[in-house]
Amino acid sequence: MALELRFAHPPLPSWDDDVRTDADERALADGIRAGDMDAFEALYRRYWERLYAFAFRYLRSKEDSEEIVQEVFFRIWRGRAHWVPAGAVRNYLYLAVRNSARDRAERAAVARRWRVGQRETAMEVQSNLEAADLVAAVERALAELPDKRSAVCKLRLINELSYAQIAERLGICEKTVETQLARGLKFLRDRVREAR
Repeated sequence: MALELRFAHPPLPSWDDDVRTDADERALADGIRAGDMDAFEALYRRYWERLYAFAFRYLRSKEDSEEIVQEVFFRIWRGRAHWVPAGAVRNYLYLAVRNSARDRAERAAVARRWRVGQRETAMEVQSNLEAADLVAAVERALAELPDKRSAVCKLRLINELSYAQIAERLGICEKTVETQLARGLKFLRDRVREAR
């Protein structure tokens, strides 16, 4: 049976959903701090794939991205007794992966310059990092959108489909595409502005 995406069906995630997710993640963090390996594994399973994709946006390397995510989780487990993330646990994880990925990208740029004997200016490195930050911020924001709104935005922004093509693919009317896209783009603009 094929899964159809329709905007009229399941309710959109609400503020209550975010509160529940935060509470669940806080409970996992408390468990990890107490040495609960099951809580650690649950957090790892919940975020590993998303964090890997996020790191890959910076590094463009499967191996480096896997290592970064594993290192972040290893540091959490190693320092678990004192691990108290400020704010949402998922924000902590994304920030830790971003910082580690940026550090690795900067080290790789230095190594490349040394090996090849070329000098990239600090501004070029910064520009590359800022571009990676922007792409990552958009990816994070797209992941925060409700699934159906995210699908509309991705089809328009990434696949460059027309409103009619998106409506046909998702089985919705063009006016719904227009509304969902407008709301999604506003959210994306706000999130990217916050990230800068």
